[in-house]
Amino acid sequence: MSSVTLTKESHKNPTKFRIKYDDCKDVLGPEEKAKNHINDSLPIQHSSSKVSIIGAGFAGIGSAIKTIKDLKVDDITIFEKHDNFGGTWYANTYPGCASDIPALWYSYSFELTSNWSRIQPPQYEMEEYILRVTSKYNLKEKAKFQTFIDKCIFNNKTGIWTLYGHNIKTGQKFEHTSQILLGCSGGLVNPSQLKVEGIENFKGKYMHSAIWDHSVDFKNKDVVVVGNGCSANQVVPALLNDPQYNVKSIFQIARSKHYIMPPVPKILFYLYRLLSFNYFTLWLVRFLVIFIAELRVPLYKGNGILSRIVRWINTKVSVNYMKKNSPKKYHDIIIPDYKIGCKRLIFDYKYVPALNDPRIDVTNRNIQKVVENGIILDNGEFIKADIIVACTGYDIFKSFKLPVSTTDGYSMNEFWDKEGPSAYRTIMVKNIPNFFLIGGPNSATGHSSVVMAIENGIDYYLKVAKPIIEGKDKSVVVKTEAYDNWFKTIQEELRKSVFGTAFGGCISWYASQGVNPTAYAWSQIHYWYVTHFPNYKDLIYKPEDNKKII
Repeated sequence: MSSVTLTKESHKNPTKFRIKYDDCKDVLGPEEKAKNHINDSLPIQHSSSKVSIIGAGFAGIGSAIKTIKDLKVDDITIFEKHDNFGGTWYANTYPGCASDIPALWYSYSFELTSNWSRIQPPQYEMEEYILRVTSKYNLKEKAKFQTFIDKCIFNNKTGIWTLYGHNIKTGQKFEHTSQILLGCSGGLVNPSQLKVEGIENFKGKYMHSAIWDHSVDFKNKDVVVVGNGCSANQVVPALLNDPQYNVKSIFQIARSKHYIMPPVPKILFYLYRLLSFNYFTLWLVRFLVIFIAELRVPLYKGNGILSRIVRWINTKVSVNYMKKNSPKKYHDIIIPDYKIGCKRLIFDYKYVPALNDPRIDVTNRNIQKVVENGIILDNGEFIKADIIVACTGYDIFKSFKLPVSTTDGYSMNEFWDKEGPSAYRTIMVKNIPNFFLIGGPNSATGHSSVVMAIENGIDYYLKVAKPIIEGKDKSVVVKTEAYDNWFKTIQEELRKSVFGTAFGGCISWYASQGVNPTAYAWSQIHYWYVTHFPNYKDLIYKPEDNKKII
């Protein structure tokens, strides 16, 4: 356990800590250039490692470090589409991009930071932290960047994974074998582009917030922002207040309503700075944040007395904040009428006060079509636009899907298409041995830090995969009945919650087609328990062929 001190170089040169626009567009853009650039004329490269990790964000990095530290195995390979570590925090570089969870919690518990610049630091500072950690553990020598995984096949006879992929720049194919495969690709990866008639005819600049073009000049421009979720909450005030942008006007399409909580109290930052002198005092502040957040759990669950009280208190706090700090003319547009927590809670930084700026106008009308120089709303009103920014979120379901299958004929994506994305204890998939999803289906909570959830998942993988890595067994897989029972139990529990349900009263990216593959149904304490105490009766270990089955 240790702490990290940042140099704050990222504040002096933020461009050094973000992806290049063309690289981001090739990987995440709708054309999918990276996926399709394959050169069959080059020889196939062959390599191997004991553990393969897909993704170099928080989940992939944490998995690599803990595998090295706890299992004493450094024969690992990390595959990453981008050209550096960071995942979402490297690729998402839009103005105002920052952690919406206090960073002392949105960081590794074993590498706490003693000098965050603020309680919710900006993207480039988060990326500096990530690079500082990866450098400390020499992970760069274990990473293969700018690689795209085309398919992964588990050989049920040999107990070996083969990863087939290609370099996205040269197109050269590779085949990589390993005993263990970790899916660490994350959820907020694939942008959901704005789908509206005429978008291809727009003569101005169009961009998704997840693929930001920093070469575009926003000064004195008329900007249309589509969306009002977490990304828009950060983009809008930055475009209005940052001298680098200083737009002429913003017309925002509020496609839905969100409960926006007041900013995180400044006293937390003062307490953090006061107690930042060593790891143990930092951990104490982190524990305090976790404890306070866990108190909010009842608002997501059922309709008992405690749930109603906690829900009422948080609703009151949010609504009072929005009413007090925004113009009355927008209250009907931005203040929800569904149960709080049905959509992801937003902790405000500067958005709600920014609605008082005379340069912004907000509507909840839909776009009928896009024309050369603007948009036409469904009431026929024309809105001039030089730039359209789509803060339209991510395709969570696409992000979950990895091209994983076995020689016995099982395909994860095929039965996910039939049954809905799921994973036993959020980590293991039926019929797919030696495969672990870190940050997989149902690992997210509406009140907690995803990094904490990631660490819980990693700890489960370490326990369950240890006999395989040590050579005691050839493979491990979750029993079909255990997987199916988990899926049934968690989905039934989620239907009683507010996460995008009829009970919650809203439609949310948490759920789709009757299945919620996103949210965890219980508290983070509960998640810690199920990941730290595996039920080995739910698992099938297959011994090496030269060992007797007892």
